[in-house]
Amino acid sequence: MANIREIAKLSGVSKATVSRILNHDKTFSVSDSTRKRVFRISSQLNYTLSNTSNKDSVEKLHVAIVNCLSPEQELRDPYFSMIKNGIDEQAEIWGMKIALEIRLPNTGHDWSELATCGAVIVIGTLMESVLDKIYQHNQNIIIINDPRHFEKYDIIRNDFGYQTQQVLDLMKAKGHKRIAFIGGKTNLIDESSVSQILLMDNREKTYLEWMKLNNFSEFTDPHITKGWTTEEALSVTQDILAEEKQPTAILTASDPQAIGVYRAVQKAGYQIPDDIAIVSFDDINMVSYLYPALTTVRPAAQEMGREAINLVRERVVDSRKVALQVTVNSILIKRESL
Repeated sequence: MANIREIAKLSGVSKATVSRILNHDKTFSVSDSTRKRVFRISSQLNYTLSNTSNKDSVEKLHVAIVNCLSPEQELRDPYFSMIKNGIDEQAEIWGMKIALEIRLPNTGHDWSELATCGAVIVIGTLMESVLDKIYQHNQNIIIINDPRHFEKYDIIRNDFGYQTQQVLDLMKAKGHKRIAFIGGKTNLIDESSVSQILLMDNREKTYLEWMKLNNFSEFTDPHITKGWTTEEALSVTQDILAEEKQPTAILTASDPQAIGVYRAVQKAGYQIPDDIAIVSFDDINMVSYLYPALTTVRPAAQEMGREAINLVRERVVDSRKVALQVTVNSILIKRESL
């Protein structure tokens, strides 16, 4: 049930201003645009002066989250925990409430609960059949971190494809041709299981295209791990270093993988970056302990979460129906490993 405080937040005015406008105070001087905005938002939120709106109506300031990560996975991955932080912070700013969170895969959820919320934020990559089921109960869907294109849903993405190209251009400028790539694929999530269908990561896709475009196809050397872990990357790098022709640069898709690459390269007696240059993605706190300091791409993960709530607001308050695709830019942090 909407209240004056929530209307004031969404309108960008004080509670007193909202109260005087809704009570048609003729002695109160305010611009027509502000007056109309307050009335429009109060109408969108089904607000009445007596606060007797239908108890079964949709709570437009309530937001549901459908999350493809377990709590443990979320805690281990700073990228996704920062996205959640951004969602929580921006929801508080706009007076919204995270009323429901469904984690998949899980057999114990009730999709009809989504109809009681103003919008649904999906974190991760769901099977299209699951997205269709969500849409049946709530048509205001915002998806974070999915590389696919959808006509009906808002999408918020990072710019990792672009940043991969920028990094590879820098490697080429420093004379590197033999560039290996270590990454991973993403599983689509079904309602009750992790699907065997895999999505190619944008970093891998860009790497393959870039190597071909720059006539480096003979040096193309992708290594895709299953779990994106430090241990897997260490093992893969040991295999790479055992090859007759070794790369002069390695691009990894995540900092935990880069830590494994560092261990293998330095254990084998090679110098970074003189013998092998290394660049990664994430800029997690742990990489500050690496020597030499790691060049890495820092995603604006928290801003992705904030933008999700901004899109929710446009959907439920401004009644926007056209789906949007938003790209949130990252920052390349240049250090000593390239």
